[in-house]
Amino acid sequence: MHKDFREIFYGELVSLTGGIVAGTMLASATNQIMLVPGLFILLPGFLEMRGSISGSMSARLSSGLFLKITKPQARNNRFLRENVIAAVILAFVVSLVLGLVSFAFSYYFFGITNAKIIYVAIVAGLLSNIIEIPLTIMANFWLFRHGHDPNNIMGPYITTIGDIASVASILIAIVIL
Repeated sequence: MHKDFREIFYGELVSLTGGIVAGTMLASATNQIMLVPGLFILLPGFLEMRGSISGSMSARLSSGLFLKITKPQARNNRFLRENVIAAVILAFVVSLVLGLVSFAFSYYFFGITNAKIIYVAIVAGLLSNIIEIPLTIMANFWLFRHGHDPNNIMGPYITTIGDIASVASILIAIVIL
């Protein structure tokens, strides 16, 4: 019981700190964000998407480890490969849908037709996947190997990493496009 409390407590501390970091990054880049119409419409869904996709993948990996369906190794791991492929496809599809919805709302409410919002969503989704999927896998395996329960720690960790990676990815996508 005491070990679980410590794991959860420190996980929540990391989440709180990461939320502040992501919020600070977002606040400091307000001028860049204002350059892309509809980005404020995209942001809430995009931030939620990253945590949800990687959080689900983390939960499946943790369950697979505890049920001995998979081992904490990346090589020749079919279970891991399938989950990574699913996460990448899901992130691409959801990014596309979020971009289209942001574009539609921007057009309907503001009369702005700028397809850049769709490209920003897709590029940022792919960039954040490149950051978040490996971190999710490595952290899950490391925690499991060291006797921790990834289910206690990974939720807040993934939310934090997802928020920071999402904000950074959107800012990078704005600069690229």
